[in-house]
Amino acid sequence: MTTTWRFLKVFTLGTWVGSMIFFDFVAGVLFSQLKNPDDAGNIVAILLWGLHMLGIVAAIIYLGVVLIAARSWKGLVQPASVLAGLMLMVTLVSQLWIMPTMDHLRQQMGSYASTAASSPLRQQFDGLHVLSVRLETGVLIAGVVALFLTVWQGSSVLIPKTSSAYVTSNK
Repeated sequence: MTTTWRFLKVFTLGTWVGSMIFFDFVAGVLFSQLKNPDDAGNIVAILLWGLHMLGIVAAIIYLGVVLIAARSWKGLVQPASVLAGLMLMVTLVSQLWIMPTMDHLRQQMGSYASTAASSPLRQQFDGLHVLSVRLETGVLIAGVVALFLTVWQGSSVLIPKTSSAYVTSNK
């Protein structure tokens, strides 16, 4: 695999994984600093949309590079490629189903903060939030593993093989 293909694979996965880690810190700060959880939730929803779009583009580039570099569909059955494909699918589920459902529930509640915890709308929202966090955590873990495998797969080309001959010394 050429250096350019390896760079693109590492860059796309690294950018996605780094963005997820950054998002976790930003979301934590928002909820600890903003007094109104509704405002924090609105900002986090916008940031999550951006993170998902970045992830979708990164996954498409990554998988495209894998196909081009391998010159075969067989490149998609490598462990790192499988993980990148799973990350893409989970991100699409989150963006196309979970996020719109949560937005709809938030609109129905009016205000998350003022909705009783016993409200069926809030309970459904909280359940989807837990699912969303778990899926994002799974994508992050899969991303770290896929990034490691991507770097590791190419490292055998960079490490020169040593001779198996023994060097003896005169005593």
